[in-house]
Amino acid sequence: MQHAVHAMDFIFQTKVGTYPLAVQCEMLASLGYQGITVSSWSSELRDLPQVKREWGLDVGAVYAIYRQGLEGRLINLFETLDGCSSVELALHSGDTVQDHDLRMLDRLLPICERRGIQIALYPHIRYGMQTTQEAVELCERFDHPNLGIVFNGYHWYACQEGALEQRLDAVMPWLRQVNIAGCRLSPLGWGGAATIEPLDEGEMDNFVLLGALERRGYEGRYGFLGWESMGGDVHGNLQRSLTAFRSMEERLARNPHWALMTDLPR
Repeated sequence: MQHAVHAMDFIFQTKVGTYPLAVQCEMLASLGYQGITVSSWSSELRDLPQVKREWGLDVGAVYAIYRQGLEGRLINLFETLDGCSSVELALHSGDTVQDHDLRMLDRLLPICERRGIQIALYPHIRYGMQTTQEAVELCERFDHPNLGIVFNGYHWYACQEGALEQRLDAVMPWLRQVNIAGCRLSPLGWGGAATIEPLDEGEMDNFVLLGALERRGYEGRYGFLGWESMGGDVHGNLQRSLTAFRSMEERLARNPHWALMTDLPR
């Protein structure tokens, strides 16, 4: 099957400036993307309701970060968000998940209930909540229908969490979204951990990840992670990633057994 594909707007935030939301959407629509994930610091959040109407794209999520001092800003986001019903939330109050993070979720989940918003916890290398294991523990603790998880192939790989099949099994009851990127472990990458690259580059085998998700019946969208360190032409990088992804989908449909590993790295 062909999955809906979204681009995360980080790829449009380059070292020479940020592309306007309208240009982001025009590029994505012209290339054949189905949606976009928008960072919460975008100056154009108020324009999200027009994205579907003007360009036929879904706003799959707004990406946000919580750390101490951002309580008011985050609550305002949840209270005023329009044109989108999902927030991908990274937690970064300390070196591990903190009481501040738990209290923030306690405050946000009633707003989610009232406004119909889903939180997808976003494990993030070098943040307080880094691993899928930590995200699963939070979902188990809160046991709330508006709380789920993003599986981000880049951060899973960069954290060297390993045990792909086991981690996916643990995440599946709460899986809301999958994000992927080409990447390689390198001190030159984000946070000195791993590079973020188009899907036709890097050492991460995203074909195997797609196969593992397909075997578990995942039918949701895929978001492509981008970053200013990719360099070059944003439009070209988006095109390369989409071409590589559709090629992997077609290959997987013809030969699903190709994505079965005899010995998965740990």
